Amino acid sequence: MAAPALEVRNLSFGYGSSATVRDVSLTVERGGCYGFLGHNGAGKTTVLRLCLSLMRPHSGTVRIGGIDALRAPRLARAQVGALVERPGFHLQASARANLQWLARLGGMDRRSAAVDADRVLGLVGLKSSASNHVGSYSLGMRQRLGIAQSLLGAPLLLLLDEPINGLDPEGIADVRTLLRSLANEQGVGVLLSSHQLQELEGLCTRVGVLRDGAMALEGSLDELRRSASPRTIVRGSRLDAMASRLAALGIECGREADALRFSLGGHAPGEVARQLAEVGDIESFAPEPVTLESIYLRALRSESMPAAVASVAATVPSAVAEAPPDPSRARKPRLRAFGHELRVLRARVGTRWLLCLPALVATASVWSYARRVDIAQARVQAKELFSADAGSGFLAAAHALQAGIPTLALCLCAMGSHVIAADLQRDTLRNTLIRSVTRFDAVLGKALALFVVAASGFLLLVATAMLAAFATFGMGDLQEVTRNGDVETLAYAQDLIPALLDALLASLPPLVAAALLSMCASAIAKKPARGLLLAVAMVFGPEFVHSWLRSREGWLLTSHLPTPLRDDSALAWFASLARGAADANWAYEGLAFMCPAVWSACAFVVAAIAVFRLRIP
Repeated sequence: MAAPALEVRNLSFGYGSSATVRDVSLTVERGGCYGFLGHNGAGKTTVLRLCLSLMRPHSGTVRIGGIDALRAPRLARAQVGALVERPGFHLQASARANLQWLARLGGMDRRSAAVDADRVLGLVGLKSSASNHVGSYSLGMRQRLGIAQSLLGAPLLLLLDEPINGLDPEGIADVRTLLRSLANEQGVGVLLSSHQLQELEGLCTRVGVLRDGAMALEGSLDELRRSASPRTIVRGSRLDAMASRLAALGIECGREADALRFSLGGHAPGEVARQLAEVGDIESFAPEPVTLESIYLRALRSESMPAAVASVAATVPSAVAEAPPDPSRARKPRLRAFGHELRVLRARVGTRWLLCLPALVATASVWSYARRVDIAQARVQAKELFSADAGSGFLAAAHALQAGIPTLALCLCAMGSHVIAADLQRDTLRNTLIRSVTRFDAVLGKALALFVVAASGFLLLVATAMLAAFATFGMGDLQEVTRNGDVETLAYAQDLIPALLDALLASLPPLVAAALLSMCASAIAKKPARGLLLAVAMVFGPEFVHSWLRSREGWLLTSHLPTPLRDDSALAWFASLARGAADANWAYEGLAFMCPAVWSACAFVVAAIAVFRLRIP
């Protein structure tokens, strides 16, 4: 016998001494639709988050398709599609791109992801607008897209939190038809949280009512209807007199504007009607139909329900899966998380501009150096100076990199400060974490993506600087020209090439460290603007206290990056060599790789801890 799509047993969770969820149990069968009801703040969304391992329960178990979701969260979440609260997407990307990214994060290859994205877009009626940016979507269209992302990969279980919010009547009807088809024809288990009780009527086969974090009742809809105490509704005139007569008969009633509601108990309906007719005019005397709404309201009012129904969750047998689901959808989670984060970073328009900015600064620096060389040569020709160098591609490249690398560091701060905070703000981090990846996978993926972006920006900067320098001066020796026309070589190109390679190799690690420090700031600050300020302070702030550190200032990241305040980096050493300085000194050569490595490791660990402690909305 196949295991149920979802089994929750004795689930409890709380903040501090306050219990938000208390001993909740429920079962969603394969092909069944479960209506999860409760007032605002009852704890429904918290239960869904616990099922998705977005939070860890204090006690209890969650099994998805027979898999323990707490012990094997990757494999369990590979079987689930979910929409929790607000649907979060990257607004600057198209609906199709967003879904393809999520499908690939879920383990699909590029072609399968494209096919599946189009499939689910067609299911929710968005295929005609699939190429539009999500930022241009209305609230209802975003809600449809949220439902579409939950359907990626043909999940075994759907967890949908208020899925019809923002939908028009046509959209609501479409969603009802879609869910009924998924449950009846494909055997998908659906847990549906909703306040729209009339929309669950005729859709859900089982319901649970959550009140103040505990299950008020749980069972199949047919059982609840049969077990509900029948009540009678009387409408007519002189209701006060009728209420008094009912009280005289020992019958408690509830008064509404135009009706009385009461349970007959052991009284015969005809006798009660005759008694009421004596004191008032009866317009109608009929049993109240037992609807989902009446069951829900009576559970919230703590009206008695038979114990067998209220405890039905505990009597449902736990089936054992004949075989575990295919684990292929949960394989290589860190590689999938890395690919997802890299695709998201590359798609941002700001990323491309920020990576191009340092190259533009480097080009401007080469042009500025060439202007200075031309002016100096003109002054030598005019006999105003005794001598001046004729310019060197190596020295031009050094100046360009000294200007471009701090610019690139600032750009990486801007990108890194958004990778967690912006995802948290836009609810896209939750979309990542409900896939078959863990929080550690997500942080590692973001760190690796930032490393690739930093390396790409660095390579672009170096290539631009070298090409601009070569085009302007060539890459020959640095020569000094006197007013008499004598030429003297100050620096030989063959000696500068190995020094240039050493300087370039030493310049990348501090840039990577700056990017990871920015990611750390993003996780701590939780908001992009605050993350940027904190990132800049973490990377460049220690520079203002370097004089107090004396022999330890080599451990500052800014000791390995050019800054407007000082430059003791490998590039400064290379620039001195390129100018022909015989006493050029690389002050912190011994820490050139160790210092950025320590900063990077610490930043990653702190970012991972911060993300583990985050409450994902």
